[in-house]
Amino acid sequence: MSPTPRRTKIVATLGPATDDPPVLEAVLRAGVDVARVNFSHGAADEHLARVARFREAARKVGKFAAVLADLPGPKLRVKIAAARELAPGGEVSFSLTAEPVHADDLVLTEPEVLADVRPGQRMLLDDGRLQLDAGTTQGGRLLARVVVGGTLKPNKGLNLPDTPLTIAAVTDRDRAALLVAARAGVDWVALSFVRGPEAAGEVRAALAAAGIRAPVIAKVERPEAVRSAAAIVAAFDGVMVARGDLGVEIALEKVPTVQKMLINECRAAGKPVITATDMLDSMRESPRPTRAEASDVANAIFDGTDAVMLSGETAVGKYPVEAVGCMARIAVETETHLRDTGRSLGAHFNRPDFGIDDPMAEAAFDLADQVEATAIIIPTLSGRTARLVTRRRPWARVIAVAPTDPVLQGLAIDWGVTPVRMTPAGPGGDRTAMAVRDAFAAGTVRPGERVVILAGHPIEGGPLYPTIRVVRVDGNGESVPP
Repeated sequence: MSPTPRRTKIVATLGPATDDPPVLEAVLRAGVDVARVNFSHGAADEHLARVARFREAARKVGKFAAVLADLPGPKLRVKIAAARELAPGGEVSFSLTAEPVHADDLVLTEPEVLADVRPGQRMLLDDGRLQLDAGTTQGGRLLARVVVGGTLKPNKGLNLPDTPLTIAAVTDRDRAALLVAARAGVDWVALSFVRGPEAAGEVRAALAAAGIRAPVIAKVERPEAVRSAAAIVAAFDGVMVARGDLGVEIALEKVPTVQKMLINECRAAGKPVITATDMLDSMRESPRPTRAEASDVANAIFDGTDAVMLSGETAVGKYPVEAVGCMARIAVETETHLRDTGRSLGAHFNRPDFGIDDPMAEAAFDLADQVEATAIIIPTLSGRTARLVTRRRPWARVIAVAPTDPVLQGLAIDWGVTPVRMTPAGPGGDRTAMAVRDAFAAGTVRPGERVVILAGHPIEGGPLYPTIRVVRVDGNGESVPP
C-alpha cells in the first residue's frame, strides 16, 4: 500500500491512443479511476469495444474503475466534408434544416436551434476562435457576417452565448447513445449543455427507457446553468465543470470563480464534482506539461474537486500514460502539502439536512481525527454514507465496503474513497467485523492500524441502528480493542 495514497480521482477519456490493452493497463496502473467515453465522436462498435477492453484491463490490474458515458447533448456541430476558409467581413449562411438550401450553406447537427437566434447575437465557432454576428433569416437560411475569420474544420462546435435555447435537454443523438451505453453497462452518465434542473427528469426518463440504472452528472457549460447552479446540483447526482464550452459561453475571466462556486455547491450537497478540459493539454504533443497546467491541476485540488479529467491527452495524445502519471504526481504533491501544513479541505461549507446520517458521518470524521485513526471503514449498500463522510475530505483513508459492481465502480469517482468487495455476512452476521476483514484481505488496511467503522445497518438483516466503533486490526484482520 502506498505511504501517500492519492485522494483526488483521475478521469481519462478513451480513444485511439488508449486502444491497445497494454496501454490501458498502464494508464490504470498510473492512476486512472474513471474512463470517459465521449459519445460526440466515434461509432457504437468503437465505444462498445473500448469499454470491454477497459473492463478487462481493470480486472487484470485488480481495480474497481468506473465508466462514464458522456452524451453529446444539444452540442451544435457544423457538418462539412472539408475545411473552409472564412474571411473577415464575409458572409456565411446556415441552413435552417438538415439539408443545405444552397450548395455552400453550413448545416448543423441540430439545425432547429437556429430558430432561436436573433440578429446581432454572437455565433462562435471552434471554441470561440472564429466569431460571426447573426443577421437576418430568409429563404430557409440564416445569414451571418464573419467578424473574426480563420479556417473552419469539419465537426467543429458552434456556441450561441447570447441566445437562450429552447431545444430539448435530451436529443435524438443522446437517446441513440444511451442504447449503446446500456449495452456497455456504464456506471455514470453525463448530460451535456444542461440549462436547468428540469433536465434531470428528462435524462432519467431517457435512461429508464434505455434500460439504464446509473447516476447522472450535469455538465455545466451554459450561462443559464451557472445562474441555476444550486438547483442543478440538487437535481443531479454530480456535476462536471466543463470549462471548454463554459469559457466560450461566459466571460473567460469568470471561469475560475465559477469553478470554485460549483465545487463548493457539490461539496455542500455531498455529490461528486469533476473539473475538466485542457488540464494538461500540451501533453498531447509533449511529455511534460507547462507550469501553468500543473498549477491548474493543483488549484482544482486546492478548491476541493473530487476528480480531475484528461480529454485529448489520453484519447488522441502521444503520451497518455505520462499524462496520467503526471496528473497523479501533482495530486499527491498537492495533497501532501495540504496535510503537512495542517490545512483542511472540509472546514468551510454549510451542512444540508441529511437526517441522522449526516451527523453520524460528521461524528465518524471527528472521531477519526481525534483518535488518529488511519482509516474510516464503511460497509455500505448504496455508497451514500461513504459520500457523506468523504465530502468532509478526511485525511484518514475512506474504505467503502460494498456488495455489487455498480456501487463499487460508481464510488471510483469520489474523492478519497477506496472501494472494497463485501463478503456476505449471513443472517445476523456482524457487518462491521466483516468489513474490517474484507478491507484487510484487500490490502487496504494493515495489522496494527487503528480504524473507525461507521455502519448504518451493523447486523445483516437487522434494523437501522447507526453505529460507530473504534478498533485495531490484528494480524489476521480481526477487530480487537483499540
